[in-house]
Amino acid sequence: MVVGSIVIVPVIVIGLILAFLEMIFVHQDEAGMGWLKHGLHAIPTMFVFLFISMNVSLVENWLGIANNLWIVISIRVAIGLIAVIKMKAAAAVAGRVGENWPHVLIIGALVIAAPFAWESIACTLPFVKTLPMNGCPLGK
Repeated sequence: MVVGSIVIVPVIVIGLILAFLEMIFVHQDEAGMGWLKHGLHAIPTMFVFLFISMNVSLVENWLGIANNLWIVISIRVAIGLIAVIKMKAAAAVAGRVGENWPHVLIIGALVIAAPFAWESIACTLPFVKTLPMNGCPLGK
């Protein structure tokens, strides 16, 4: 990814995929308990987590941190952990059972892995490279 460029396309694509998966998990774990309202609440927060995870270079610039692979991984892991905590806490605050641990850990891991998967898989497709704000490294 070009430092300073904003990545939008993978945030939308992966955000919709993970939001749909989150809705499935919420339905399984909270069926009959207002799962749709909780699931719909998860969609915008998924986009926020993925935007931050996909745009780590912007976070590094804002914090004045040098670009380093370990810092990128650390920021993405922190975002994944925050996503897990948010998902577990959202239902707890509402007084409901909430999602089970395997489901929230899967979503957290996918938030962490999404940028790497996008660069490794989607960026190999020629039409993806032609999209603006595609998040693909220039050398690929």
